[in-house]
Amino acid sequence: MQAWAALAAALSSTLGGSAIVATRFAVQETDPLTLVFLRFLGAGLIILAFTLPRYRLSFERRDLPPLVALGALQFSAFPLLFTLSLQHVSAARGALVLSLQPLLTLFLSTALRREQMTFAKLSGCLLASAGIAVALGERGFSHDEETWKGDLYMFGAAAIGSIYNTLSGVFLRKYPAPAVAALTVPAGALAVFILLLSTGDLSGFGRLSPAGWSAIVYLMTFGGAATFFLWIWALEHTTPSRVSVAVTLNPVSAAFLAAVLLNEPIGWRLAVGLVATILGIAVANWSSLRRAFARA
Repeated sequence: MQAWAALAAALSSTLGGSAIVATRFAVQETDPLTLVFLRFLGAGLIILAFTLPRYRLSFERRDLPPLVALGALQFSAFPLLFTLSLQHVSAARGALVLSLQPLLTLFLSTALRREQMTFAKLSGCLLASAGIAVALGERGFSHDEETWKGDLYMFGAAAIGSIYNTLSGVFLRKYPAPAVAALTVPAGALAVFILLLSTGDLSGFGRLSPAGWSAIVYLMTFGGAATFFLWIWALEHTTPSRVSVAVTLNPVSAAFLAAVLLNEPIGWRLAVGLVATILGIAVANWSSLRRAFARA
């Protein structure tokens, strides 16, 4: 099952990379709060429609506040910082900063005794992150006077993702992933909506072009509901660091799509970085992959 979890996390991160490009496209037409709200409202409704006919959303009363808080953190603060970052840096550089998340997750989950740090996990995280640096090349390291803002926002998003990856496992031991997703994703959408109402500015809904709405629909479905569900399911079935290392696939898919859609060219380094990233993920998940091959 852990091998399948690694695959689910990898697929989630690949879809997440495409979401970076869709976000960077749509945020040019509207404000970050409106974009984040629409994405998570749509994703939450889709997850609820999938989950309610199959699972009971029954949680212990004491678990509801921390679950809602985690949902608000991961599905409102994380995407807001993520979107704000992409107003100041390229999709490639944003994804590069986000690739620090596996190391942050490994250190945090080890400190909280959610898992043990091993040489394979640490070296896999480092190898995958190095692969991203190679893949993005100069584009990932380019900067201007606004870059520090984008880097800071994205580092904050990576830290929040690490907290969610580590702490959500406590509840995924008790409740199935679809039920947790059906609670936490809408909680995030509600938190963003409250924040949006507090600004008193709802003009962002009217500024989207048909192409912008197409990007929003993608962010709701493949870049939202599918991405979030696969990630939470993976967290249910393996350790936080083994899931988090898959986020390094995020920049590879983002770099490829950005080159095609946003004119952010990436050269031959992409192939080398992709190999290093896949090797890093394999090394971090080596023990579970070895058991899966042994049973095959």
